[in-house]
Amino acid sequence: MRARTIMTLLSVALLMTFSVASALAFSNEPNQAKDTISGKYEGVAKSDQLGDIPLTVEIKNDNGKLSGSINTPQGPAAITSGTYADGKVTMKFDAGGNEGTVTATVVGEKISGKWELAGQGGALELKRAAVGAATAPAGGSSAAAPAAGDVVTGEWDGSADANGTAIPFTLKLKLDGDKVTGTSDGGQGSLPISKGTYSAGKLSFSLEIPNAGEVVLTGAIKDGKIAGEYTMSGQTGKWEAKKK
Repeated sequence: MRARTIMTLLSVALLMTFSVASALAFSNEPNQAKDTISGKYEGVAKSDQLGDIPLTVEIKNDNGKLSGSINTPQGPAAITSGTYADGKVTMKFDAGGNEGTVTATVVGEKISGKWELAGQGGALELKRAAVGAATAPAGGSSAAAPAAGDVVTGEWDGSADANGTAIPFTLKLKLDGDKVTGTSDGGQGSLPISKGTYSAGKLSFSLEIPNAGEVVLTGAIKDGKIAGEYTMSGQTGKWEAKKK
């Protein structure tokens, strides 16, 4: 009986020793690197030709391998491959059959670097979107409310007078300080806004229309309406818009 008791106690002691040793071994294993990059980012891709192109980027990190998508005014571009290590990001994306690249550095909640696509490129600046921020519906703009006093951010129904012919379009604008970004949707598709500014009630921005050149629009905002002029190829005309 005594021998059986000793064997039982010895078995329990060995089991406890094994459990403690296993726990210690597990705790001493290198910790998996914390995933600090996965998530949603918002920002701009800068271009000398097209100005600031607004972006929304979804990144998923799987042990250093990146996937996701880059959403632009021209549509989404899938991230086909990418890596993340030591604060450095490299990504390749498919934009309508053309392969683009991103090389950047992650510092805190920001990703800064450069992009290249079809012979064009420029600086890239992204910032992690706030947790719980409203997500833009497919084909639509963000549902997030503009900041207090912001009379620019939002959607506008616009119309330009071209020698007596009304040309409708929709503006999707976002104000950040005195800088304006966004898109114009109309007969030419979705075009990114460049050189956008707003100060003292005056709005100004440019659009690069394919095969036609740059059009510069200026206007005054008052009571939810914009009234102004546009200039294109040396010609001028009137345009107006009303906030939705």
